[in-house]
Amino acid sequence: MFKAAVALIIVLVSGAAWASEGDSTRRPYSTEFSFNLNYLESDTFDGPNGSYLDMSDDVGLGFAYLYNYDSHWAFGGSINWASPNYKAFVKAEEGAEDFTYKNELEMFTLNFDMVYYFLQQPFTPFVTGTLGWANIDTNIASGRSYDYCWWDYWGGYYCTSYRPTKSESGLNYGVGLGLRWDFNRDWALKGTYRWSEVDIDVAGENPTFTSWRLEFARKLY
Repeated sequence: MFKAAVALIIVLVSGAAWASEGDSTRRPYSTEFSFNLNYLESDTFDGPNGSYLDMSDDVGLGFAYLYNYDSHWAFGGSINWASPNYKAFVKAEEGAEDFTYKNELEMFTLNFDMVYYFLQQPFTPFVTGTLGWANIDTNIASGRSYDYCWWDYWGGYYCTSYRPTKSESGLNYGVGLGLRWDFNRDWALKGTYRWSEVDIDVAGENPTFTSWRLEFARKLY
């Protein structure tokens, strides 16, 4: 993670030096919609009594909407989700056996985003801040399953089952550092290194996540 952050800083400095003079292509009072690819880095979360959870890396998806107030400031929101695999090691109480458990996390965030672009040029570094809500579902059953059926006029009679799972929700906040390139009038490309924290209790601490985001932005006027 440290090497990746250093590499991004080097690119930011060289990019700022390379950027040519001229007006930014981010027009004041314009909007943009983007499709996001989010690479979530692997991590380990410690639990009580020596238990821990190893989360694998994963590529998630998302969408964002931004309003460019001027060439520097932008405000908007984003929706992102990912499904990393995990392996949990559970340290049992005395007299019981330790065990491991494998499954998949389902992570969903809904955020308000603020962006500040340093340069009034097509190529610029930027910083971003995020505040929102996150839900993390462990896919561990937390109750008995329920069967229910319904009638579909087009397909007939259907039945399925639902089983509740253990999930946690909390405040999500984070910061990011990135680069933006407006390569023509209608499209822009953004890359961001992000750190975020979710306000839920995991062995007395809030879990933190680091990720890389690649955004394809369509500018609307």
